Amino acid sequence: MKKWILAIVLGILCLVVPTMASAAEISSDDMIMEFSANKVWIDKGNLCVKGTFYNKRNDLTITKLNDMVLYITLKQKDGTESVVTKKPVKKPMLKIRAGGSKSTTLNLGPFEGTWDSWVVNSDCVFTYINGASW
Repeated sequence: MKKWILAIVLGILCLVVPTMASAAEISSDDMIMEFSANKVWIDKGNLCVKGTFYNKRNDLTITKLNDMVLYITLKQKDGTESVVTKKPVKKPMLKIRAGGSKSTTLNLGPFEGTWDSWVVNSDCVFTYINGASW
């Protein structure tokens, strides 16, 4: 009896798992997900950014952050600007329900410098599932 139940469960998994894998899509569309930075600072010699990821769609769930590049424009008091391009040392675990958001802190690695104000832009590549409500 246990063998039959195990065979049925494995059969169902063989049918469902390929469907779930094919339903996942990879995108970099900022009409789906956006990152908004709230704070930029240096902690123990590392450049850090605190921000929020927003899922702007109500019909899909974001399941993974595949890649992220941050472009940080640092402005000095004298008006000069410099652009720092960095990737997070470790990508955050990212699962955002349809229409939801998630706040996180990113460590961008070693950095030396000072600034008066900053602006952060980002390029994100992420995986999402259409029609997922979990």
